[in-house]
Amino acid sequence: MATQHGVATTAQARALGISRRVERRLLDAGILAAPFPDVLASGGTPATFHGRAMAAAMAPGVVAIAHGAAARLHRLDGFDRHETIDVIGTNGARPHASLGASVHLSRGPLLDHVQELDRIPVLSVPATLALMAPIVGIGPTAKALDSALRIGVCSDQLRHVATAWRQRGRSGPPALLMLLGERVDQRLPRSWFQRIAKRVLERAGVRLVDEYPVRDERGILLAELDLAEPRRRVGIECQSWKWHASPEAQHRDARRRGALRLLGWEIVDVWWSDLRCPERIVGELSYLLHTRSSNCMQ
Repeated sequence: MATQHGVATTAQARALGISRRVERRLLDAGILAAPFPDVLASGGTPATFHGRAMAAAMAPGVVAIAHGAAARLHRLDGFDRHETIDVIGTNGARPHASLGASVHLSRGPLLDHVQELDRIPVLSVPATLALMAPIVGIGPTAKALDSALRIGVCSDQLRHVATAWRQRGRSGPPALLMLLGERVDQRLPRSWFQRIAKRVLERAGVRLVDEYPVRDERGILLAELDLAEPRRRVGIECQSWKWHASPEAQHRDARRRGALRLLGWEIVDVWWSDLRCPERIVGELSYLLHTRSSNCMQ
């Protein structure tokens, strides 16, 4: 139990020499609890999320923790408060109702995509992302994908798993392929930047310049900003995981961003996910434009 988040199967107890009679005595004393058939838990303590997930994974027919619960166990953005224990398995998978589990069935090759996290069988990040969009929605899936790419999950691996799982009746893999196409293969459209510039102009009364070059004191080009207000040294840059997700690229970006800061520039990053909610960009730009002096270049 100490290594399984406070739960164990009765079969594990028997293998350790705990008879049914001893088990009943421990249950009567409150040392153990039996939350549902064939599973024992530590008595007197509330079940944690990890404990509930472990217990659900022990249920007959369950192959792994999946969807939002898997995203939480993988520590993907947006799922730190996800409470439902999502499980995936074969016909007959029935975790006990007290666990608050949501059961999903699949005929796919699940065992090829299971890993252990803290001893709990969990779908891998690529399989989780490939199947979760119909359950949690496209927005949360996009946020989870962004964090997966940020921690170094390979986009080619994600694409491979989504392609392998794509078939009629499964809407999750096409959704992941679409999100990958947005983030990895494409650049934000120029027309979108023009709309952002118009909204910022209307709100802040400041003109933004397209494709503004920034050079250091030696005349070396440091960056060509997608949008900029040169007098206040505020810029906006389009980001793409294709060019910015690797550790080498992130190190290069950090050096370049440091050089821009030394020259007094503040940069706002824009990602594909911002297309669906541009208010963050508009608000951040408006704040910087109102709070920075208009003579920053002097």
